[in-house]
Amino acid sequence: MKTIPGIIASAALLAGPAIAADLPVKAPPMPPALPSWTGFYFGVNAGGSFGTETTSQNASFTSAALGSNVLLNSTAPLAAKGWLAGGQLGYNWQVSSSYVLGLEADWQWTSQRGSQTNCSPPGSVPFFGAGGDGFGYCSTMQEKLTSIGTARARAGTLVNDSLWYATGGFAWGTVKDSYAFNGAANPVIFPGALQPGPFLPTGADFSSTRTGWTVGGGVETKLSGGWSAKLEYLYVDLGTINQTYGLALNGAFGPAITTGAGLVTSSAHIVDNIVRVGLNYKPY
Repeated sequence: MKTIPGIIASAALLAGPAIAADLPVKAPPMPPALPSWTGFYFGVNAGGSFGTETTSQNASFTSAALGSNVLLNSTAPLAAKGWLAGGQLGYNWQVSSSYVLGLEADWQWTSQRGSQTNCSPPGSVPFFGAGGDGFGYCSTMQEKLTSIGTARARAGTLVNDSLWYATGGFAWGTVKDSYAFNGAANPVIFPGALQPGPFLPTGADFSSTRTGWTVGGGVETKLSGGWSAKLEYLYVDLGTINQTYGLALNGAFGPAITTGAGLVTSSAHIVDNIVRVGLNYKPY
């Protein structure tokens, strides 16, 4: 016969597993949620820009007495460069744990400028007979890119907390060109009023908004509190710009010059390279 303590011990052993089964089980901790890239953002940027374009400058004179004459025909690179600063805004869609799509627009002020001077050799003998080798011509061009903007698509992949992306789309910019044409004449052959030769100093200024395309890439890294930082490169092509202006004629050379027409033409393919850093903020 079991004693009372033995009965109590047996009951405890039988009830133990049932009591343990009823005890709450603590769930494993959830991994922290990664911040989403989806949403609207805005920010600022700054960097540098440099052009890699080739320009040509040509000058000619035509009259009934002297026929057609090439005064200048020259092609040379124009390496404009400067600083830029501006802002951007956009929207991202994180389409999966690894990929992000987006749209972004930006505008920048820029100090980019460059200049080149093209000069001809002394004039040919047929132009003014024996005295034709007593003068020459130079045309100086200064180009400024005063502002530039883009509207682009972005697509990239996530590596930890960084977005590595490619981008491309529409670009536009304000281009300002200034020209100065000058002649140089031998004062012994062309004294007094015949200076500085058959064409007087002439200048012209042009301003236009150019449109084109851009492509590039970069990396953007999450910081904290909705902030992110990026490093970006853009190649920008604003197409070819052609400009023409007339030459002022020296009346001291008489009807052989004043009844004719002198023209300077310039052609430049506007290409730019932009390297910049930026800071973005996503408010939600």
